[in-house]
Amino acid sequence: MELHIYGRNLEISDRTRKHVESKLDQINRHLPGISNATVELAYEATRSHNDRVVAQMTLHVGRTLLRAQQRDANETTAINSVAKALDQQVKRFKSHTYRSERGRLAGRDATEEAFADKLEPAFSNSTSVMDEVFANNQVVRLKEFEMEPTSVDEAAAQMRLLGHDFYMFLDSETDKHSVLYLLGDGNYGMIQPR
Repeated sequence: MELHIYGRNLEISDRTRKHVESKLDQINRHLPGISNATVELAYEATRSHNDRVVAQMTLHVGRTLLRAQQRDANETTAINSVAKALDQQVKRFKSHTYRSERGRLAGRDATEEAFADKLEPAFSNSTSVMDEVFANNQVVRLKEFEMEPTSVDEAAAQMRLLGHDFYMFLDSETDKHSVLYLLGDGNYGMIQPR
């Protein structure tokens, strides 16, 4: 697993790096097949001293991104909180993957090799995160990543796993960049260019 740790407004110490690695090792034992992990730790001046450190972890597992973010008083507790939240997402992901694999492999032996094929890396390792600060509440973060063609059903599953209200993807049927979003009634809407 390739690990990237970034700090914003704080230094990443060796002790912090080792703590992150130990938490990711625990998650990796539950979910082999993680190709890339990105951890962002940021210090933000807030009124509450209990919310000053923001920890965000992103895991690349095949065509799936698992991401969690938590706030806490210090780096160690923020890392613990985000690892716990991510572990819950791993459980949901494994449950979803198992159900979809079981349906797809009906009539075949469900071997570990078939499960490993499901987890082949789809995102390149060139995923980058750049932070730029602009004045007057403008764009403060730009995230760039490469997209693999994805079906609408896969995009909806990915959006549910991430817990987001929208998801941008490259539609495998139309070869257009599309945005899938959640409507108030639980259905989905989709935005595509002409």
